[in-house]
Amino acid sequence: MNSAPDTAVGYILVAAMLLIAVVDQLAAVGRIRRNGFVGMRIPPTMASDEAWLAGHRAAAVPLWVGFALTAVVAVGATLMGAGSIPSIVLFALTLAWAVVAAWRGANRGAL
Repeated sequence: MNSAPDTAVGYILVAAMLLIAVVDQLAAVGRIRRNGFVGMRIPPTMASDEAWLAGHRAAAVPLWVGFALTAVVAVGATLMGAGSIPSIVLFALTLAWAVVAAWRGANRGAL
């Protein structure tokens, strides 16, 4: 049986992934400029304004796909009583995928 804390963790991760994807989208379209507080603040994206935009654009697809998958997994885990571990793992993998994509995109964009 799935406990209330496990269900809450899954849905909190979905909300966090949505927030991260929205912030990334805003940075990708230039609404959030290069800064030291929000966005993908990794060395390649901080190198220039062009790299900032390119990195966030590259991270957009992984983050939106990850958001959708995290939502599906959180609901599925709740219905099947699987706990929050699948959502946590997917959340971490999505962030890793997005950082790698941003790193590569920023390096290409800075050229």
